[in-house]
Amino acid sequence: MANTFGILSSTYTNTAGGTTINGDLGYTTGPATTPTVNGTTHSVDSTYSQAGIDQNSALTLLNSQPCTFNFAVGAVDLASDATHGTVGVYSPGVYCITGAASIGGGGTITLTGSGTYIFRMTGAFNTSAGSIVALSGASACDVWWTPGAATTLGANSTFFGTDIDASGITIGNAVNWTGRALAFGGTVSTAGDTILVPTCSSSSSSSSSSSGSSSSSGNSSSSTNPPAVCTSGEIKGTPRIIEAKRLSSTSISLNWGPYQGRDTFVVEYGTKNGDWIYNTKVTGFSTTLNLLPANQPIWIRVAATDGCAVGSYSEGFFAGSPSLPKAGAGPQNTFSGFYYSIIHWFQSFAA
Repeated sequence: MANTFGILSSTYTNTAGGTTINGDLGYTTGPATTPTVNGTTHSVDSTYSQAGIDQNSALTLLNSQPCTFNFAVGAVDLASDATHGTVGVYSPGVYCITGAASIGGGGTITLTGSGTYIFRMTGAFNTSAGSIVALSGASACDVWWTPGAATTLGANSTFFGTDIDASGITIGNAVNWTGRALAFGGTVSTAGDTILVPTCSSSSSSSSSSSGSSSSSGNSSSSTNPPAVCTSGEIKGTPRIIEAKRLSSTSISLNWGPYQGRDTFVVEYGTKNGDWIYNTKVTGFSTTLNLLPANQPIWIRVAATDGCAVGSYSEGFFAGSPSLPKAGAGPQNTFSGFYYSIIHWFQSFAA
């Protein structure tokens, strides 16, 4: 039921006239200045209560999806960050941020290609005045934002997608938003804004025009619901890290094997064992890790994946030396010179 709501909140405030909600409105405590609602207003009725349950179920499902890209720990400006690929351009995936996220400087981010987009951050989410979320072949119905703290959209900005945030959603003046502001249990505030609930179909891909180009209007979509949790068969065995070489102060090449059954792997790495702050998905048995902290020791682990579940990891610790020798049959310590190179291997083998 939450799909029909442009705004769902416990307390709703509207601080300026001219707000239009093209969809349903739900609240426990309503505004003194009534917006134009081209839908149904629900206040503490069964539809409103069920929408709150739906919101929480959707959030749980979204937060259960495995990350396809982890940003470095700390605040991330999505409009200027380049560590995921092209600056400000995002393809379908699950983007995980340990910290706050923003679209800063009146910047633009472009979501390109049909598929599901999930932006999950542990902190607040803020967009600057005049910022733009643009769609190129993507649909507003497939874009999801799940902040861990409050959301604030800057004045005169353009925004797409469903934001689920019980910590509160503040929408600046004259924002154009195609999507949903879902804050059951929290507060939503508007100020002369236009909110349009997108019309979504049950098909699995974004609609296209007769010429074959994908729609970028945000008003047609692949689904009205969060992506379903994928299912997986058993992933047997564990790939073994064979060799790593430092190519520069900020990059390391890595290869692994032998492994039978799958050729897609998740490689995670970080500066502390158990603190895997980066990951990447690799097809094949080697990769190069770039943009590492300069000259810092790096923990690395590798596991097979079927695109849904992830198997058992092998781990390694690499520091200093320009090369990492082939691993033996068990845990291994290698010292090169004084204590210039220290390597601790914790490996397990194919079942």
